Amino acid sequence: MKKTILKAYKYRMYPTPEEVVFLNKTFGCCRFVYNYFLAEKQRCFKEEKKSLSHSECSKKLPELKKEFPWLQEVPSVTLQQSLLHLNTAFRKFYKKEARFPKAKKKRADQSASFMKNAFTYEKGKLTLAKMKKPLDVIYSRKFQNQPSSLSISKSSSGKFYVSFLVEEEIETLRRVDQTVGVDLGLTHAFVTSDGDKQEPCKALKKSLKKLRRKQKDLSKKKKGSANRTKAKKKVALVHEKVRNQRLDAIHKTTHKLVSENQAICVEDLSVKNLMKNKKLARGISDAGWGTFLRILEYKSDWYGREFVQVDRFFPSSKTCHCCKKMYEALSLKERAWVCLECEALHDRDINAAQNIKEEGLRILGWSTVGHTGFKVCGADVRPMWQTTG
Repeated sequence: MKKTILKAYKYRMYPTPEEVVFLNKTFGCCRFVYNYFLAEKQRCFKEEKKSLSHSECSKKLPELKKEFPWLQEVPSVTLQQSLLHLNTAFRKFYKKEARFPKAKKKRADQSASFMKNAFTYEKGKLTLAKMKKPLDVIYSRKFQNQPSSLSISKSSSGKFYVSFLVEEEIETLRRVDQTVGVDLGLTHAFVTSDGDKQEPCKALKKSLKKLRRKQKDLSKKKKGSANRTKAKKKVALVHEKVRNQRLDAIHKTTHKLVSENQAICVEDLSVKNLMKNKKLARGISDAGWGTFLRILEYKSDWYGREFVQVDRFFPSSKTCHCCKKMYEALSLKERAWVCLECEALHDRDINAAQNIKEEGLRILGWSTVGHTGFKVCGADVRPMWQTTG
């Protein structure tokens, strides 16, 4: 069975000095438009007590281009897309999915979006609007269809990338009888209900000594000097390597879980709130729980797998997997414990993963006997751990 999806392909590119100047101008204009209308929205709300809509901002853009003629040196599509990004940022803020939008900085990562009418892509050659020659892109993977849009980005370390958005048809994986429960942790990246304990990547921990040394060198450099710029680039390269190592490990583990299991049950963690714990924040950030869950969810959707998250207040660690007896007094230090009811010896993490799996299959309405995945009646009844008396 085939499924149509939107897939992004990201490649490294090596622009010439002239192309670097043009791309930097594009980034600067997009940043200027974003910051200008962000300030306008704030001013309008403060002085006139009303919200400035996206359509009103779009109508003011031609006047802004007349006031600042250098905005006409870059493709107009990128400026319109910058307005759309601002509108999306405010929409997420109103839905309480993100913080209030902040002004974009010149020294941070830069990006510009191009729609289909702002570039040409033929036989592996990409040419942007208002550019005469195609860009030098290193294609590590091939895609068949024409890209619907693309994004040019520049990292803090000075590297240029292009990301194509392509509509593709992928083959869903063959149905299997295996199901799994996954318990995320810090000692281990995750523990499955089958007893498999995945060792964590710990990319940040491995590079922490080097990062501290580079940051110490940066702090000694004079602000505004060329040496400070070089030192900042070295710090950015360390952060980039850590991010790439973490993403590589997450992609490999999620691919394995999706390939081997028909249903994947995980806990609905509030990573944002957990990061407020100063003792655990660095470990959680290094583990990449939020990225792991996000990638696992969309890969499950791509390949026809079931992805379910159980309630974050479900007592998976404090409930005996065998007899369902719950122990409220069980402390976090107890990594192995014996059930007083059925005398079963439990590994805390494996027991939690087994309970997550059972609860996840109950939510899906699947039978847990034999892991066949057939639906059974009475699947939507209230779970035992929420009942009283």
